[in-house]
Amino acid sequence: MSINTTGLRAGFAFLLAASVASSIGGLPFNTLPILLGAFADRLTLSPAELGTLGSACTGGYLLSTLLGPLWVDRLPWRGATWAAVTLTAAALVWSGQVDTAPLAPLALFGFAAGLMHSLGMRMVGESPHKERAFGVRLLTELVIVAALLFFLPIVMVGGGISGGMTLLAFAVVAMGLSALFIPSGPATVDASTAASTGKAGAAAWVALGIFVLFACGQVALWVFIERIGRSIEVSAAELGLVFSILKVVGGLSALLVALLGDRLGQRLPHLLCLVFIVLGILLLELRSSFTVYALGAWIWEAAFTISCVYQTAAVARLDASNRLVVLVPAAFALSAFIGPELAGRLAESGGFMPLFLLAAGCASIPAIAYPFLARHMPMTTDAKPA
Repeated sequence: MSINTTGLRAGFAFLLAASVASSIGGLPFNTLPILLGAFADRLTLSPAELGTLGSACTGGYLLSTLLGPLWVDRLPWRGATWAAVTLTAAALVWSGQVDTAPLAPLALFGFAAGLMHSLGMRMVGESPHKERAFGVRLLTELVIVAALLFFLPIVMVGGGISGGMTLLAFAVVAMGLSALFIPSGPATVDASTAASTGKAGAAAWVALGIFVLFACGQVALWVFIERIGRSIEVSAAELGLVFSILKVVGGLSALLVALLGDRLGQRLPHLLCLVFIVLGILLLELRSSFTVYALGAWIWEAAFTISCVYQTAAVARLDASNRLVVLVPAAFALSAFIGPELAGRLAESGGFMPLFLLAAGCASIPAIAYPFLARHMPMTTDAKPA
């Protein structure tokens, strides 16, 4: 079977297969609060120790995503997918077997998943309709994660951390089957140019830097979302409900972007995201009841997701070489590496309030910057029918 054609690469079947494979790369971030909470309870970890454990996972993720541009256009995509799947599943099983803080296993988990994220972003980046493509990719990822986050806390209650890690390992193998439906390699570069890093304008690099700062504050808050709920004695079942619906909300938000494309322009989406991120943070700070806590988490997740899609699409639009988008996972990984450690230190010294202030401050950066960056955007096509 061969789908290695430009037309099919722009179609939904290729995009869905690439999105499913890419979803493996989102597991470290999406499951980290529940995993860290489980390890914290079992090993009695302090907030600072918890932050270090989270940064070990995201540190491995950062390393592999930084290496992404060096190999994604050189190696066969299907073979690379199977290698990443095998390594990710093995790391998850290993993490569930150790009796001490699993720094090395979680670092390997992050590293292996990061390989898949880099490849997934490169594949999705071949679509000519940027906002829609990255919206579908994130929608697929979040629907899968929503199902996993619903069952993960329940499985951990009966089977412990080992049972939860085994569930994730099986899910990774299932998602890896999408490799059967993806092309063997890239179409937008050939063998003679694969080693080239290409040239991206200054505006694209600025957009990537803005994404790092934005995500740093949101990740710092994300890794403590579970602990924030525990502070008002939310049960494991209620947390499972919150996290599963949270990812459904994120998926619907990504679907909204996929349907809207660039109809809102390149400025308004970032301002709206700031407004709703702040609203979600205010509800999380209030958390006078389970309902208020859940609404705060869901609103924050929706705005965070939408902002991530629009910022990723902006990087792709500003970089005509289509190579800088491979560094988006590395940019997110850098934020995810800094965020947990920073969050742990802030929470240990000042509780949750410093995390809320950090997240709100970082969310304001795109809203301030994109009225200027939008001037460098090329003519867009996503407003037309795909």
